[in-house]
Amino acid sequence: MKKPGEILRSAIDWFQTRNKRARAAMLVLLAIIIISTLIPTITLIILPNTDDSETNEVFGRDSIELMTVKKKKVADDIEILGQIVYLEKVNISSKVAGRLERLYLYEGKTVDRGELIAEIERMPLELNLKEQQAEMEVAARSVDLARAKYENALRGMEIKLKTIEKAKADLNDKKVSYDNMERMLKNKDELFKMGGISESDMESLKAQHTTLYTKYLLAKSDLDIQLVGFRDEDIQAEGHELPDSDAKKYEFIKQINTKMERAELEAAKSRIKQLEKNVESTQMLLNETYIRSPLTGYVAAKNMESGEMVKNESVIGIILNISKVFVSMNVNEQDIKIIKKNQSVEFTVDALGEEVFKGKIDRITPAVDPKTRTVEVKAIVNNPGNRLLPGMFARAKIITAEKSDKIMVPSSALIKKDEKDAEIYLISKNLVFKQKVKIGKEYGSETEILEGISEDDEIIAKGVTMAYPGMKVRETK
Repeated sequence: MKKPGEILRSAIDWFQTRNKRARAAMLVLLAIIIISTLIPTITLIILPNTDDSETNEVFGRDSIELMTVKKKKVADDIEILGQIVYLEKVNISSKVAGRLERLYLYEGKTVDRGELIAEIERMPLELNLKEQQAEMEVAARSVDLARAKYENALRGMEIKLKTIEKAKADLNDKKVSYDNMERMLKNKDELFKMGGISESDMESLKAQHTTLYTKYLLAKSDLDIQLVGFRDEDIQAEGHELPDSDAKKYEFIKQINTKMERAELEAAKSRIKQLEKNVESTQMLLNETYIRSPLTGYVAAKNMESGEMVKNESVIGIILNISKVFVSMNVNEQDIKIIKKNQSVEFTVDALGEEVFKGKIDRITPAVDPKTRTVEVKAIVNNPGNRLLPGMFARAKIITAEKSDKIMVPSSALIKKDEKDAEIYLISKNLVFKQKVKIGKEYGSETEILEGISEDDEIIAKGVTMAYPGMKVRETK
C-alpha cells in the first residue's frame, strides 16, 4: 500500500497532465486527504439509534460540556457596591484672626501630627501683650496700696479698742467721783439744815456736784461714740448672730470696721487677676499663631495663600488620614438583620484591577435612609502605601456566615430559571432528562442547588440550548 506522501505526489503528477475538469476533481480528493491527516478524532458523536427511538443527537466537545456534581465549601455573603472613604478629615482653620504670614502646605504633601503648617502675623498680639503687662504693673501697685490701707485699718482697730478701754476707765472714774460728791452733798445738806455749814459752802458743794455730774455725762457720751461699730447691735445689723466668745466677737467687729478697706483690697486683687487672665489669653493666642497639623496624613486641599486675611471661620486647607480607610456600603434594609460588627469584607477597586482587599465591619448606622431604604455600613481596611484613595469605586462582598458544604452548579446549566425554581439537564444511563430543582443564592458564576439533584449526579454544564430530553450520548476515545 502506498504511503500518503507517494499518493500526494502521484496525484500532483496526474493533476498536471489532465484537463480542467479532472483538475477540479483532484482538488476535492486532495482536500479530503489533508483533512483526514490533520484533524483529531471527534470524541462525542451521534449513535445511530438501533431501536425505533427518534432521539438521536451529536454532542460536540466545543458546544456541550458535562460535569459531575460535587459539594463545595461556600460562605454566605452579600455582594454590594461601595466607595472608599477617608478615616479622618480635618479642616485646618485658625483660632486667631489676622494676616496669613507663611503657609507650608501644598496638595499631596505628607504632614505629621504636630508639624508646623502655617503662621499668622504676631505683631498686633505682641503689642497688645505689652500694654496688658504695663497695666498689670499699675494694678500691682494698686493692690499694694489697698493692702496698706487695710493693714492700717486693722492697726486703727487696735488703737480704737485701746481708746474704748480708756474711755470706759475714764467713765468709771467720773462716775465714782460723781457718786462720792452725791453722797457728800446729801450729808452736807443735812448739816446745812442744822446750821452746821454756811450757805456759801453749800452753794460751792452744789457747784462741784454739778461739775462732776457734767464730766460724768461727757465721759459717758464719749464712750458711746467710741463704741459705735463695736456694739452687739452693730453685729446683728450686719446679719450675724451674737457670738458666744470674745474672740469671735472681735473677728466680727474687725470685719465690720474694716469693710471699706477690705473691699478696696479685693477689688484691686480682682483687677490684677483679670489682667493676668488677659495676659494669659494673649499668650495663648500668640501660641495659636503657629498652626500645626492635628494628625498625620495628606494635604487634600489648599484654600488660601500667604498674605490673605484669615478669619475664625476661614478654612486654610484640608488634611486626610488614609493610613486606614473605610469602605462605605449601603445595605438594603431587609439584609441589615444579618450584618454584624467585625464581619469580614472582601472587595476590589476598578482602579487596581483584580487585587482583593480585606477588612472588617466597623460601623453600622443606626437609621434607615427614608429615600433609598438602605443603611450605611462601613468596613475599616488597612491601607499600606496609601493605594486606596477616597472616592474609589469598590465591588465588595460581605461575608455573613462561615463556609459550609453546598451543591453548586454553573449558572449557565440552569434553564427556565426564576427566583426559587429552575430546571436542569440530568444525565442518567447516557440519556438526557429534564430535572426540576430548587435554587438558592448566586455566588458569582455559580448557583446553589437546594434540592432536586445530589452529589455525584452528572449534568449538562454548558450548551443547554443545544440539548433536549431524550438525547442519547456516549463519550468516545
